[in-house]
Parts: sequence; structure tokens; C-alpha cells
Amino acid sequence: MPPSDAGHLVLTFDDGYAADHDLIRPVLAERDARAVFAVVPSWVGKPGHLTAVELDALVDAGHEVAAHGRRHRYLQALRLGRDATSGDDDLHVAGEVHDDEDCGIVVGDRYEVTDGDHREPVEIAAVSATEDGGVLTLAASLDSAFDRGETVVRPHESVVTDEIRGVRAAFAEMGSDPSSFVLPYGAADTRAWRAVHEEYDVLANAAIRSLPNPPGTAPTNLRRYYLETTHLTRVELGEYLDAVAETGGIGVLAGHSAWQSVTAERVGWVVGAARERGVEVTTFASLFG
Repeated sequence: MPPSDAGHLVLTFDDGYAADHDLIRPVLAERDARAVFAVVPSWVGKPGHLTAVELDALVDAGHEVAAHGRRHRYLQALRLGRDATSGDDDLHVAGEVHDDEDCGIVVGDRYEVTDGDHREPVEIAAVSATEDGGVLTLAASLDSAFDRGETVVRPHESVVTDEIRGVRAAFAEMGSDPSSFVLPYGAADTRAWRAVHEEYDVLANAAIRSLPNPPGTAPTNLRRYYLETTHLTRVELGEYLDAVAETGGIGVLAGHSAWQSVTAERVGWVVGAARERGVEVTTFASLFG
């Protein structure tokens, strides 16, 4: 653990966008600062994302690569948005649902519907987003009825294991062995948290809160927030960094480099503002390695 009288700031950039290399890397290089890049291995080389060569360049520059899941799955339970009856082919759920079949809720994955007293395994055949959540189409009709008030739809344990532990094999093929994990969407249930706690040294986003981590916070229980212009103003960022410096705690600020809310100017300003307060900009590996 870092000494209690030293404030530290870790910058994390999610999803492995090409802009991590093209936009963020030069800003950090100019300031001799390091950051953490949370990567989904199967996205490396895809349009808009880092190539293997660009990822290696980040590592060679001293930056840390963190695991961001094998398929970028949503690992938190979703509540039923409507009552479900026997014979239903669709489940209406409330919460964060995306149309993309290759992340979030992945077609072909096993899920379970449970109200605590009864559980039924299901397989996802299709996913569609709605204004208030989404519709999950099942590969086979539901056998039982479930009341929306106490029912959740959640990934099967095997899906949680594949997302958190299974990604290690993909990183091994890339010659990498990350010690930190960043939850996709910042979403997890206790099963996911437990798996990360057992498999990794650091969980960057056990919670999403605009407060820094006090000294002594367990590295698998860190909370983070977003440096993006849509989330914090300079005034708020300054107060956040003040708290890091005053408490000697650890700040964790995140961004998505391909989004308009993350600019070179914003990232450079955060690094400078941290150092003005005596806060060291570093990585999880340097802090907890």
C-alpha cells in the first residue's frame, strides 16, 4: 500500500479505443505520466480500437493494461419489467440493455430467472433495447411464471466465470498477464465481485462515486468516477483532487478516449491539477504491485 501521507491519482481509460494511442498517449508522454488502459482482448484490431502494435507501444511507454472482461458483459442482475408467465418467449427487463449482440448481454449466453424461491435456466436468443430497458428473447419458452416485483434475470455462474477468469487465456495469447480488472459498465453482483477478488489484485470500479478512496481502502474495493466533461466540471475535479491531497488517499478517474467528453485538454489539465496539489499520477501496478 502507498504511504498514508501521499495522495495518488490513477487515470483509467476503458474499452481499448484507438484514441488511447493517438490522443491520450501523447498527452501523457508530454507530462511524463502513466495511466491504466482497460482492454477487451477480442476488440484489439477491430475498427476504432487499438491494434496489437499500438497496445504494445502503450506497454513499452510504461502504461498498465487492465482486464476489461472477455466479452464486455453486463454482470449485474436485471429486474423484470413485466410479469412473466409460462410459455413466454420474451422477458421484459428494466435496466441497461444494448442492442449489440457481442457485448452487454451476449446472444447464446446462459442466464437464470429467479425470485429467490425458484430459479429457471434460460438461453438468450436475441436482445433488443427499449426506452425503459430491453427485451430478452429466449431460445426456449419459459416453463414457470415469475412476478416482476421480486424477480431478477442474471448471468449464469458459468458466464461470470468466463468473463472474469476466462479472459486470462486471451491475454496470455497476447503475452500479457494483467493484475487489475475493470468491470464492464461498472456493473457486478456479489458473485462477480468475489471472482475478481480471487483472481486479481485490484478492482478499479467496485463502486462508482465522485469521492476518492480513503487511505487503507482494499485494492479490490476501489471506487472511481469519470473525468469526462459530461460528469465533472473543473471546479468539481479540483475539489476531488483537493480531497485526495488532504486525506492522502487514492483517486481513480476514468474516461473513454473515443468520446467527445474526453479531450486532450481535459486529460492534460487533470494531470497538471493533480501535481499542483502534490498528488502523484501513477498506476495500480505501481501502487499495489
